[in-house]
Amino acid sequence: MNQFAYVGPGIAEGTIKEAMLHFFYDGVSPWISECGYSWLEDEDVVAKKFLYLCYTIHKALKGGYDLKAPMPNHRDYDEDRDTFDYFVDSRCLVELLDAWEFRNEIVGTRFDHLIKEFCYIWIDVSSGRPGTFTQKILTAEEEEYSDEEIVAVDIWSKKRWDLY
Repeated sequence: MNQFAYVGPGIAEGTIKEAMLHFFYDGVSPWISECGYSWLEDEDVVAKKFLYLCYTIHKALKGGYDLKAPMPNHRDYDEDRDTFDYFVDSRCLVELLDAWEFRNEIVGTRFDHLIKEFCYIWIDVSSGRPGTFTQKILTAEEEEYSDEEIVAVDIWSKKRWDLY
């Protein structure tokens, strides 16, 4: 993390750590905000987790390992993931990666997809427009299931008291 690196797309010199923090604060974090989400934790806490992700990717690339994303730190319904994939689609990710292609320590590696997975782990799924979108889906499903339960109770009570 203390190795020399260019921090931005210019002449700013610093360390890999500073470069990755620049990528997080000026790239990933605003990107997530543009998609309608906020972080589950304080932005500085998530930035430290992002540094760890970058370090892990660097080590995995040198060792030839595969990486899997950990379990999310939030409610993880199928609807949450579907909404996230809808709001943070592949086109959106490619645009971010294209804008930050000079950050070749992470962008342009076989682990680019982990940036999106990292974000899913640390976003607040109930925040913003995506959270409202998911809540509407959950409410509609809840109403659908409650109607089915009423019908099932009516059928059961009828069978119980019916002689035939």
